[in-house]
Amino acid sequence: MKISIISLDFSRLPTPKDRGAYEARLARLTGSYGESVKRASRTLHALQGQGPLVKHGFRLRPDFIYRREAPAGDFSDRKVPPRDLRPPSTEISSSRGSTLRLYLTALAVAQKTNRVGGHPQWLPVVGSTDRPGWTDLIATDAVRAGNGLTTLEAKDKRARSVRASLKRLETAGLIRFARSEGKRGDFENYDLLDERGSSGEQQLYKVPGLKEPVATLPPGFILNSWVHVLEDSELALLLMVACGIGSLSGPSVSIPAETRLLHYGIGRDPYSRARKTLELFGLLNVEEVKRHRDGKTEGGENHFLHRFALRTRGFDEDALPTVTAVLKEQLART
Repeated sequence: MKISIISLDFSRLPTPKDRGAYEARLARLTGSYGESVKRASRTLHALQGQGPLVKHGFRLRPDFIYRREAPAGDFSDRKVPPRDLRPPSTEISSSRGSTLRLYLTALAVAQKTNRVGGHPQWLPVVGSTDRPGWTDLIATDAVRAGNGLTTLEAKDKRARSVRASLKRLETAGLIRFARSEGKRGDFENYDLLDERGSSGEQQLYKVPGLKEPVATLPPGFILNSWVHVLEDSELALLLMVACGIGSLSGPSVSIPAETRLLHYGIGRDPYSRARKTLELFGLLNVEEVKRHRDGKTEGGENHFLHRFALRTRGFDEDALPTVTAVLKEQLART
């Protein structure tokens, strides 16, 4: 006798606000942005090299994610520290920009094409037939606009977005231009700096040694395009879990709210949204403390504390179809 097994989803139903966000995100991923993700993935996979990325994962020095000294000031989840008082990862993050993804992709390219200790050769903004550029490696929403003499091609819009991100990275001390700004050619002559940014002495980026203390994400984070499909708040939370500095003792990562805010630069609202979606996408195990099914807490001093663990196998899945499928499933729930 054949027995049918029915899988039931007991997780909380999406709120009206969730539904609006899921619908907008689904439209973006099934439109021009999704096509841009596919192009970026093909370009990355075509890069040749013997770097440690595939075998040892995507590795970042902790100072990119965690600020060693708490900023001075009266900060709270209602008043988060300003960008210049956050670690570089959240200093350069934004709701729709590409600066964080550009820098992470730059590190990934270095770790795929260079051996340990190597410094990468910087790529041009716009590639050619025999050499890719950053417009080929970064996913954007850019589409052709206008007509006739005022037409702006998608590749030109992608290049403009990349140049804007490069300026932000320079401000954050994560790249260094060899010449003064102001001319288009200046964007082709700069160095990738290490992850400490403006918080430390500027040094050229070198692929981390295998015994160097680092935060590590599975290689699929890069190779399966999660870096492009996830939003910046989700990237920041993944990096915090991978780093784990300041966690309470135990097998899971449990970051107190004060540490999350002052040392990781993550406010409560983006944190709350990101932990829900990362769990839905199969990238995080989340243990909620003293919380009812409707999402309301039972109270207690640690009622905003969650215990996290990376689901490494989740990164083995191709990000674009996985997230698209999850969003459709959530929107179909009533």
